[in-house]
Amino acid sequence: MDPIQVRQAERDDALGVAALVLAMDHEDGADARPGFLTEYADAWLLDVDRRPTWLAEESDGNPVGLVQTAMVRKLPSLRRPTTAWMHVALVFVRPTHRGRGIAERMLRDAVEWGVAQGVERFQLNAEPKARTLYERVGFTAPGERLMELRVPPRP
Repeated sequence: MDPIQVRQAERDDALGVAALVLAMDHEDGADARPGFLTEYADAWLLDVDRRPTWLAEESDGNPVGLVQTAMVRKLPSLRRPTTAWMHVALVFVRPTHRGRGIAERMLRDAVEWGVAQGVERFQLNAEPKARTLYERVGFTAPGERLMELRVPPRP
């Protein structure tokens, strides 16, 4: 059994999600500021229904990675079908856990969930070093940084 489990984040995970975002920002050179964990957790909770998030955790519940998305549902129209799309906003795995396929597992779970919700298009802005990860999941590159994955409409 893999000691890393991937699951969709729940409201009780707000501080764990915030801690991973803090770690990601810190790795990118940002300075921490007092109160950021609570600030981020509160903001995420206010928008949690539109920001489906997946966590990777060790067996003791310690979060080691996340994929955060933004769900967009088009409003009904007489001129076009009502569809949904997802933007993959964040992909992060702690450096100590990289190279184990964790990000790919979280992305695949996010795509599977989205397809079940009627999502027909997934998009993200790809850093060059992460492009092969996204390609393994099925994303293509219509532009230099934007990548997307289109799913055929369900009958």
